[in-house]
Amino acid sequence: MITALLADDEEHALSLLELLLHQTGEVQVIGRCGNGIDALAQIAELKPDVAFLDIEMPGMNGLEVAERLGSASFATQVVFVTAYDRYAVSAFENDALDYLLKPIEVDRLNRTVGRVKRAVARRRSEAQETAVAATAESKPPGALHVQLLGEIEVSVEGRGRLKWRTSKEKELFAYLAVHYGSRIHRDVLLDELWPDEHYQKAKVYLHTCVSYLRRDLRQLGMEEAVRYEDEKYSLSPQLERSDYREFVEAAAALQNPGGGNAERLERAVALYSGRLFRSEDYQWADDEIRHTESAIEAQLLKLTEIYEGQRDYGRMTAAGRRLLQHSPYNEEAYRILMKGYAGSGKHDEVYRVYEEMSRRLDELQIQASDMTVNLYEGLKVRKRG
Repeated sequence: MITALLADDEEHALSLLELLLHQTGEVQVIGRCGNGIDALAQIAELKPDVAFLDIEMPGMNGLEVAERLGSASFATQVVFVTAYDRYAVSAFENDALDYLLKPIEVDRLNRTVGRVKRAVARRRSEAQETAVAATAESKPPGALHVQLLGEIEVSVEGRGRLKWRTSKEKELFAYLAVHYGSRIHRDVLLDELWPDEHYQKAKVYLHTCVSYLRRDLRQLGMEEAVRYEDEKYSLSPQLERSDYREFVEAAAALQNPGGGNAERLERAVALYSGRLFRSEDYQWADDEIRHTESAIEAQLLKLTEIYEGQRDYGRMTAAGRRLLQHSPYNEEAYRILMKGYAGSGKHDEVYRVYEEMSRRLDELQIQASDMTVNLYEGLKVRKRG
């Protein structure tokens, strides 16, 4: 027998649904209430197999109840009961186990009960398998890898890579990940990710994306991956650790005395596998992208300065070349290369670098600075000497 909780602010709707469920012979109603706040409390206490949630309820609607259930990883399945139009139903169908349109039809309710029975049986079977596995020797969970620099990827060693169902699911994850350590209010997410959508419709889309993200991360072994509290969302601490976060922290360390040592800088530069969200066009990320691009330039410049002081001209020129790849019109990068090649005794390379720079600057119809010209002339004199 399936246990169920019913939540609807209309008393006659509750009574009708309870009667119809009783007539199926498959469902025992163990709780009913008229608002979302009481629904959450009763679900936590009674732990029903399924909650039938009306969408529009006072205090907290059905969507918000489902959000909190997902955040707390309750085993309770959700069936939405709604009078919403079809655009919303298509989202609910992907997000909840099922949906029922008011007025409820008996045949449609029977199909929903069948889906609930199968889902509950599957959940109980998985719980038993997990319990058995927990008592046996097993390999520890693999390492989690979150990449935001270059392509956006989430993977767990031994479990594979997260496959995004929609572009908006990926964008939601990217937003939460790049704002690590912050809890983002629902309305901020709506404004940033769905700026042109009607408020209620955007809420449906957000709720659907959150549900996708929770389910997909759960498949990688991460429970409670997306947290929801006081209408604010955040990622679990384990997901906040990413290549981007490590890179930002390394960039911040440059401002501290002794923070710019070569070893730390080399680790930071190695993390940079490309522009933040390289293949995406997230307008809300413009500031983060600019800061990241400035940080990699500053790190490479500091590295070349350290290598020059150590007379390690090979690594100096390698870092200079990488800086030039990142910023092909950067005169400082050309000066670094000229000094590095001169220090290595490769004076022909000094000439080639100067010619390469001249061609680049000609594209912009500008002249090399006096600093660069004087450096080049000085290196030529040293060569002749």
